[in-house]
Amino acid sequence: MNSLITAIFGVFGYIIIGYIIGKLNFFPKRVIKIFDKISFNILLPLALVTNFWLIKFPEIIIYKLLIAFFGAGIIIFIIGFFLSRKLYQFNTDDCALFGLSACFGNSVAFGIPLMYSILGPINVMPYMILVLFHGIVHFTYTTLIIENYRNRKQTNTKKIIKTILGLAQNIVLFGMVLGFILNYINIPFPEPLQYILKPISKLALPAVLISLGIALAGFQVFKDLSYSFILTFLKNFIHPILAFILAKYILMMSPLLIFIVTIAAALPSGSQTYYFSFRYNSLQNIISANVVMSTFISFFTISFLLFFFGY
Repeated sequence: MNSLITAIFGVFGYIIIGYIIGKLNFFPKRVIKIFDKISFNILLPLALVTNFWLIKFPEIIIYKLLIAFFGAGIIIFIIGFFLSRKLYQFNTDDCALFGLSACFGNSVAFGIPLMYSILGPINVMPYMILVLFHGIVHFTYTTLIIENYRNRKQTNTKKIIKTILGLAQNIVLFGMVLGFILNYINIPFPEPLQYILKPISKLALPAVLISLGIALAGFQVFKDLSYSFILTFLKNFIHPILAFILAKYILMMSPLLIFIVTIAAALPSGSQTYYFSFRYNSLQNIISANVVMSTFISFFTISFLLFFFGY
């Protein structure tokens, strides 16, 4: 329970700092804009390259684990997509961002310390597989939908080129893939480079969360609560229920993997969903408000699940 409290307040603490900075107008907008770009386009990608380069993954991919987790996630994405279409008449690109916010969890900043503290360095390895593929899977098809919609009036050839460029320009996805490739082909991580990148990777999360808090200070959070209720309900309640059903009753996985899949699905909406809204300049109010609400609610939902599984 202490690990859960530490993880939640670690996330909220930086958001609150950013919120205070934004509300009190400590810095001019030009400085804030530069800080946002540095946080999202430099620090976060470097941290992802470093983390995925250093992580030790099991040699065998547990396919049932991937099917249960991403199967549930894609179902939640589809539900979020069509709910936003029917209830709010969003455009297709906005629906894709809404769906992503409903299924993409805070697997790194929140999930890794929580799962390590509960499972230990050996049993946590299946979870680290999910962390690796989490962004690659969800970011890829979300980008495909958005880029295809925004370039729908162009020829198919131009659509394909735009989509590939859109994926290539996603610096977060690029950072994860690059780190995985370096890890997979066993390129040693030079010690001098570690001395530089490890401190940078530790700065990335606080910087991104502070940036999120600054953005929240300028948003009408309560105006967007109706959206957040739906997103949080999908992410914090329906997602883990679906994942649990798939893992336990359909795929009949081991108790450890059922636990990992369920907790991974129950993680709150990740701050990287705000990166997507920042990059595509869409639904920033809604998604940032949802990150805060989902993280707050996860204190209760994950506490219940830990009690349910006997941890």
